Amino acid sequence: MNDLVFLSSQQVDATVLTTADTIADYAGISHHSINITVNKNAARLKRANRGELLFKMTPLSSGQKAKTYLLNQQQATLLITFLKNTPRVADFKELLVAQFYAMQRELIERQAQFELGKQFSKSLHATIAESQIKMHGHEYSTFNRLIYKQALGVDTTKLRKARDIPKGEAITTYLSSDEAEAVRLVKNRVEVLLDVGMDYQQIKQALQIKGVVYKVTLQLPVKNE
Repeated sequence: MNDLVFLSSQQVDATVLTTADTIADYAGISHHSINITVNKNAARLKRANRGELLFKMTPLSSGQKAKTYLLNQQQATLLITFLKNTPRVADFKELLVAQFYAMQRELIERQAQFELGKQFSKSLHATIAESQIKMHGHEYSTFNRLIYKQALGVDTTKLRKARDIPKGEAITTYLSSDEAEAVRLVKNRVEVLLDVGMDYQQIKQALQIKGVVYKVTLQLPVKNE
């Protein structure tokens, strides 16, 4: 559905963006023409993004590279006002604004889940520390691996690799709102089961009865043979 906009990263503090090339394609004009319009109005577009006008270099079939401008919602909306307001442009603007709004809403939900998840993590950490379960100092990390496997159907190692999450960064900053909610639900179950005195194996078996909460499919990097 959201084919017009994308996130600058997979983190919860990402920015929703589109490209000038996307606007050109849907407005029915050439990429060269849209870049001329961008350059002509660069000062205005920069003011709509704290003085920045972001771009990336895109490879062409000729072997050369072309500049593709990356625009936030304000910049994209402003850029469209510089184009001839044909019915096609008007329809595209309506769709673009709707997709920006939907993606922004998802980000807000992700951020809310992230903050809620931090509180649940602190509570779970305290409950594990107070329990009689001893795993040579690896109690929390062991339970955390179990929680992610049960919540999303994939262990933390594969999740980090598939989403290119740097070592030391919290996985929760890279989860969608649905994924974060699934993790939170399992953390809550684990805490309840710890409170009633279950050990690790008992908790693992109890979680498996309910099954995976939110199954995700990961595209892992292909290993070179």
